[in-house]
Amino acid sequence: MDERWYTMERPTSKYPKMSMSDRAAQFAPFAALTGHKEAILEQQRTTQTKRILSNEEKLEINEKIIELINLKSKCRITYFEKDKTKSGGKYLNRVLSFKRIDELNKTLIFKENVKIQIDDIVDIELLEL
Repeated sequence: MDERWYTMERPTSKYPKMSMSDRAAQFAPFAALTGHKEAILEQQRTTQTKRILSNEEKLEINEKIIELINLKSKCRITYFEKDKTKSGGKYLNRVLSFKRIDELNKTLIFKENVKIQIDDIVDIELLEL
């Protein structure tokens, strides 16, 4: 048996000595499934379904839109916004200043740079200027 091993010097590295925190970072846990947590959170996120309005409700909204066009005032509007990634969406309630109507695309355009499809509107309340 060769017994020279215990008399040998410890090898020296040509690299600078690493700090303890840098060494620990090498062995830190990592996410083996990247995006998995985000996918679970996305799956848990709930959306609402768009409700179908009755003919009476549609007529009432159309009358309020005509009034809004004539007065060019502010309004409190409740509308459905389709979700970009899932089926369904959510209802938003905002106060906006009317700018114009795009009759070709059936869209109301507001001064706040917001466009809302007329079919997505659930309620409009005209506000005093």
